[in-house]
Amino acid sequence: MNKIKKGNYYRLKTKKWMEADGFKVENLEKSQRIFTDDKKVIFIKRDLWGADLICSNGKELIVIQNKTDKGDVSKGIRELKTAPWPDFVKKWVVIWPFKGREPEIVEV
Repeated sequence: MNKIKKGNYYRLKTKKWMEADGFKVENLEKSQRIFTDDKKVIFIKRDLWGADLICSNGKELIVIQNKTDKGDVSKGIRELKTAPWPDFVKKWVVIWPFKGREPEIVEV
């Protein structure tokens, strides 16, 4: 499985896991078109404010950065800290263990 497919798989798994817990979940990713000098169009996706997902249940607001490898946790923390999130917003880096049913959560 390549890196993009793996990332999409775990983002969807996290989304379903949060929805099962009563949260409304939306992706925080935008698609952009880049035009090259030779008139080709390249499509790229970028996270908004360093987060993959935003979740709310009416009581809490949580932004999530998914990581497929424990070694990337510090990168996820840095990405979430770059955005101007208010203090009441919970920031999580979520890592799914191989064949795990529950993710590991690192609060930022």
